[in-house]
Amino acid sequence: MANFVVTYDLNGPRPSHKEMDDHLRKLVANRGRILETVWWVEYPGTAAQLRDQVKTILGNEDLLLVIEARSAAWTKLLVDEKSLIEAWKRAA
Repeated sequence: MANFVVTYDLNGPRPSHKEMDDHLRKLVANRGRILETVWWVEYPGTAAQLRDQVKTILGNEDLLLVIEARSAAWTKLLVDEKSLIEAWKRAA
């Protein structure tokens, strides 16, 4: 599995942030919010495949960026840092 950073701007009336959170929870089992609209996601496919899965809920006015991440450094995050560290170890 690879590690990805998924970030988005919701600019229309739908989806709401809760709907987006729920959508990501349904797509992948191992994920966590690292900043307000930035998620870390462990996903078995490519960045393009993950983008295509995530964008099914978005409107034309919404923005989305999916980045495959091979290393990371941080200070404080919203996600439990232990789960993130373990995912990086698995991907190494």
